[in-house]
Amino acid sequence: MWDEILLLFKNYIGNGLAAGLFVLSFLYLLCVEKDRSKRIILLYTSAVVLVLFFCPLFAAVIFRFLDPETYYRILWLVPMTAVIAYAGIRFVAGCTKKWIKTAAVLAVCGLIVLTGDYVYDNPFFSRAENRFHVPQSVIHVCDAIVVEGREVRAAFPDEMIPFVRQYTGIVCMPYGRDTQVERWGKTNELYEALKEEVLDCEKIAALAIRQECHYIIVNAAKKGQEDFEKNGYHFVETVAGYSIYLQDGVYLGIDFPEEE
Repeated sequence: MWDEILLLFKNYIGNGLAAGLFVLSFLYLLCVEKDRSKRIILLYTSAVVLVLFFCPLFAAVIFRFLDPETYYRILWLVPMTAVIAYAGIRFVAGCTKKWIKTAAVLAVCGLIVLTGDYVYDNPFFSRAENRFHVPQSVIHVCDAIVVEGREVRAAFPDEMIPFVRQYTGIVCMPYGRDTQVERWGKTNELYEALKEEVLDCEKIAALAIRQECHYIIVNAAKKGQEDFEKNGYHFVETVAGYSIYLQDGVYLGIDFPEEE
């Protein structure tokens, strides 16, 4: 148990620089901060959360209800950013001469910069293409299939899954991000079939109909997709490099009752 807690903590703090700066800020505020309410919010709360996190008995109880891998999220309750920011402000405010205060500001900002990494070095991060922070192709495809006033259901390719529901709640899917994380053990035949380089349209169409999908979305470069036309789905259009297929005989409009 103890080794697992230490491993989770080690993975959480990364290179340890930000955690080290937090410790320095914590100790500094412990010495200089006299306001009781601020000490409770920033210092005592942090201490209690950390003590609980490293307590094997507490961890054993939590592990009975949560996946051990998510235990690290308890550390989100530690106000690291607030503690570091407030300690920096207190330190700068304590400087009397203007040049010393300027040097202190530069030193604090420099320390914060040095503890971080350039976010775009991570392959899982990219510059936002829009205010929704999702790929623009997802927006174009969703806008093309949305029907005002009702939900639609569509099977999306692997690379779009995490972003669809982030953009709109009107477009539903027969599977979600849980299928992409192998250790969660969630599987879906339709999801797996759409990942194949050469599409088995007969199988995909049968699974999509069974899972009540109005639409099937596939990368336009995928091979074999022309066979959807023979298996209950017809081509609608290509949007942002993705082919959209609609189930035959499906009416997604809204019929309003005639006025008497």
